[in-house]
Amino acid sequence: MTTACRDGALALLALLGYCGVLVATEASLAPAWFLLGALGAVVIEALTLRYRQPVRSLWERQVVQLAAIVGVLGVALLAALAAATALTSLVAGGLVAYLLVLGLVTVGVISPPGRVGRK
Repeated sequence: MTTACRDGALALLALLGYCGVLVATEASLAPAWFLLGALGAVVIEALTLRYRQPVRSLWERQVVQLAAIVGVLGVALLAALAAATALTSLVAGGLVAYLLVLGLVTVGVISPPGRVGRK
């Protein structure tokens, strides 16, 4: 499995679990916070390009990947139970944007991180 496929599968798993928690708790989303979360994910992805190797080395550890999934689902549950619409919307927007960016890289619409800035 390629890195992009694995990362996409993990993000999709997180998003599906997140959506499950939101539906089960009848949480609502706020469009403005959702868009801010999406923008935040894009900004974070852009910033990680500056430290591509250390970030990739850390992300390759399975314990980090597992902690990320557990963390997202934990935040989903806590935010939904607390009816924290802003937080649930931020995280949902971030997950959706990350999947979109990953999809655009996968189909070749935007350059993969290793090729950004190269001619």
